[in-house]
Amino acid sequence: MKNTIQILHVVTVAGRSKKTGNDYDMRMAQCIVHKVNRDTGVVEPLVGELVLPERFKETTPGMYEVEFEVAISQQKRVESTVATITSISQKPAANQAAQAPATKGA
Repeated sequence: MKNTIQILHVVTVAGRSKKTGNDYDMRMAQCIVHKVNRDTGVVEPLVGELVLPERFKETTPGMYEVEFEVAISQQKRVESTVATITSISQKPAANQAAQAPATKGA
């Protein structure tokens, strides 16, 4: 199932784990998930952070279609992870202005 999300900002979280002693370098995307309510069909925005997998860590702010898959965490919890991220093209404001009727000068 694909979900529409708007990534507002991406934060780098890096350091060394106190528990394992291993270095980590993660990207946390502050985003709005445009969730459609199954009962009403109304889009309900959900605001939160999304951990970007290593292969998507160069993702920049914008609108995306995201597909999630089920995974098991290190704590043996069932959770979802990002499988694919696809950019959604938005019409630039210049295209909208080009569609407006032109006025001729006298």
